[in-house]
Amino acid sequence: MTVELAFVGAGGIAQWQHFDTVEAMDDAEVVGICDVDEATAESAAERFDAPAFADHHDLYDETDPDAVFVCLPPFAHEDQEIAAAERGYDLFVEKPLALSAEKAREIDAAVEANDVLAQVGYDWRYSAGVERAREILGDRAIGYVDGYWWGGVAGGEDHWWRHAEYSGGQVVEQATHVYDTLRYLVGEVERVSAAGSHRIEDAVDFSDATSATMTHENGAISHVSTTCAAEDGKTGLEVVADGATLEVGERRVSGVVDGEEVEESFDRNPYRAEVETFVDAVATGDPAGLRSPYGDALETFELTLAVNESIDTGEPIALRE
Repeated sequence: MTVELAFVGAGGIAQWQHFDTVEAMDDAEVVGICDVDEATAESAAERFDAPAFADHHDLYDETDPDAVFVCLPPFAHEDQEIAAAERGYDLFVEKPLALSAEKAREIDAAVEANDVLAQVGYDWRYSAGVERAREILGDRAIGYVDGYWWGGVAGGEDHWWRHAEYSGGQVVEQATHVYDTLRYLVGEVERVSAAGSHRIEDAVDFSDATSATMTHENGAISHVSTTCAAEDGKTGLEVVADGATLEVGERRVSGVVDGEEVEESFDRNPYRAEVETFVDAVATGDPAGLRSPYGDALETFELTLAVNESIDTGEPIALRE
């Protein structure tokens, strides 16, 4: 079976990763491309010998795909996913899900009501480093995790990423990968208390450094720090568990496990892995391989919103009573 795919949003991650993956697949075909920037849509569509559209409703009407990739900035989510779900199209949605919990919940309700498959682009869940860490940790009790996303400012001058009203800020748009991996390794967060500062980077209108401390339902505690004012970048998590202390990245795991040193690195492209898994799920109708279904990703999204809320109010936020 050849899975027919349509793209809503043809810049950013679609150009950077997904087009290459889909182009290399024998069992997938791009049947339409939509972007509000007509030149971007036409350029991508020419690559796949597919029609270009400026409106996603026209894309759906004229192509009737098996699945839709929604690759949009947070502020641009309107009814793209809902209209696709109502037509029975499976969905691959890039993170973050939206700007508000209300919009993301509306999309989640449409996914559930129409019984479509919906995967979110948390590629770290498909990374060999995180996969190996889960194998090592197994049933071990995890006591503490320290996560971090340190780097610079994304985008060019006055890019949407630099404005909280369009991106949600670094926690929501970028460091969400760390928060999601935290949930994936440790479990659900019960309570979060966060602080932010804006002292260094004038190119953004949100905190250029944040610190969030969390308690989990299972009793573990964790911390995530972010900054977009760093001269050098690093991302990852450090885990302290019963008999294991690990440093985890997308393509690496190191540390000490049961008294033995561990140092492993991997070549797997997690972006490719997540797309291939999604296309296979669409072809078979079997969601078992989807590691980041929409409803689960919604939990991560609401956690990042709670971090921002705690920064804004100066109060801890309970996610579960």
